[in-house]
Amino acid sequence: MSTDLKKRVTPKSNSSTGKTELAEVLESGIGDVSLRELLGMLISSVGASERKAYLSRVAQDKANGFYDRDLQVGTIPVDIQVPRTRSGQFRPAVLPAAYQRGYNDETQTLLLGLLASGRSVNAVKEALGKMGLSSAKQDLEAIATSLIEELELHNSRPLDPDLLALFVDGKYVELRDGDKLRPACIYLVVGLGRDGKKRVLSCVVRHGRENLEDWKAVLRGLIERGLRRVMIVIHDDFSGLLPISQGLFPQSDIQLCVVHMQRNAKSHLSKTDATEFQQRWRAIKASWDVEVGQRQFEELCDRFVKTYPTFIGELRKKREHYLAFLKYPEGMRRSLSTTNVVEAVNGQLEIMRRNSGGYFHSEDTLKFKLGLAVSSLEEGRWRSGARTIMSALHQLNAMFQSRFEGGL
Repeated sequence: MSTDLKKRVTPKSNSSTGKTELAEVLESGIGDVSLRELLGMLISSVGASERKAYLSRVAQDKANGFYDRDLQVGTIPVDIQVPRTRSGQFRPAVLPAAYQRGYNDETQTLLLGLLASGRSVNAVKEALGKMGLSSAKQDLEAIATSLIEELELHNSRPLDPDLLALFVDGKYVELRDGDKLRPACIYLVVGLGRDGKKRVLSCVVRHGRENLEDWKAVLRGLIERGLRRVMIVIHDDFSGLLPISQGLFPQSDIQLCVVHMQRNAKSHLSKTDATEFQQRWRAIKASWDVEVGQRQFEELCDRFVKTYPTFIGELRKKREHYLAFLKYPEGMRRSLSTTNVVEAVNGQLEIMRRNSGGYFHSEDTLKFKLGLAVSSLEEGRWRSGARTIMSALHQLNAMFQSRFEGGL
């Protein structure tokens, strides 16, 4: 269902009930309201509250409707309704400086920063009340609710059947449950489309530790939503996950994250040997073709197999899955060898976790902060394809066509 933005953001009061349209929206449901629209509601409603306070001080002036305006909150374009008075002397302080279409860095981060840094929605609402922005408390609740609902939509929307890459990773977090902390895992999947853009395809919170059954459900859910062909799937070596991804995506390359592998090497090898291991691995990543990389990989294994037979034996068994990235254009190899794309979401969430005292105060708090991290990426630096991806996009699509369509 489409959203009529003007109906959503106009903060005019209903004379019969005394409610703003924003309040009516909150009561009637905001399931299809985007982050962009919620920011518009927030700014518009604060402006209307400022006018109400102004008119209570200046009795001779009168309200005179609203006018439409667009502005920028960071990279997000926002449409708002600006309140005016008959005298023309009133101007909402919530607007950017005169003749500017956007806010300065400090102001534009306030709206989202409040949500990101607060321990919970209630804590941020209390802070807004102390700042004298009581009307913004309802808006904040609306933003939090919408972020949670938008997050759920990421887990149910139909998917493009074709993707260049699928990045899969889980993150461990803790949730407060009464006076105890409970473990939870976030199952994250990010897709790289044939247009070169990254999108969050699934973002599921499950109580308990990371487990294989949950991964099965998440990956099968992608197929049920329409995903069919993926050129490469990247994930870590979580026990049992490799055969599942091979079974679900039999024509795909499966790349095991080399960053996770390097971390494991540090824990299995002595400090001196781990340093040499990392140097040899850097040479492999810089290999000019697959055959050279495979030869260097075998030399690395030969060097350490006598001292660390179990660890090296596991590496050898999964050689093709650690070296799959070498098949791809040189500029894309680094991106396709790790799950760092997912870490872009996890990194933002980690900052929010620390700001929340080391854990999340409820499942809803976790979900709205996760939704905030996802929205800020998709509305920000993921809005267009990265330069390295776009420079190799023609090659990647040619590879996709050759593999799945026989070059036709």
